Amino acid sequence: MCEEGRINSVVRFSKVLWAIPKDTIAAGRRHTVGLKSDGTVTCVGNNRYGQCGVSDGCDIVAVAVGYLHTVGLKSDGMVVAVGDNEYGQCDVSGWRGIQLPCN
Repeated sequence: MCEEGRINSVVRFSKVLWAIPKDTIAAGRRHTVGLKSDGTVTCVGNNRYGQCGVSDGCDIVAVAVGYLHTVGLKSDGMVVAVGDNEYGQCDVSGWRGIQLPCN
């Protein structure tokens, strides 16, 4: 909590140059994930918990980023997750029969 008239922390943003235009960008605590139009994923930033452990050729169609983890949805409907799993947030292997709401 900030005291009146005092700044307790300052964030300095820096320019990130992407070599290829991204369709999606998601940001976590200290990492940023970019999803390319060809389904490959780029990740920059802190990788202490493996949250940037993405590889090319995964055929990812959507990404989501948490505090210290990254989740990807593949074109075949499979979900992959990397990063901190202290609370089971990367345990996607047991996901079965999930139904999404229809609009």
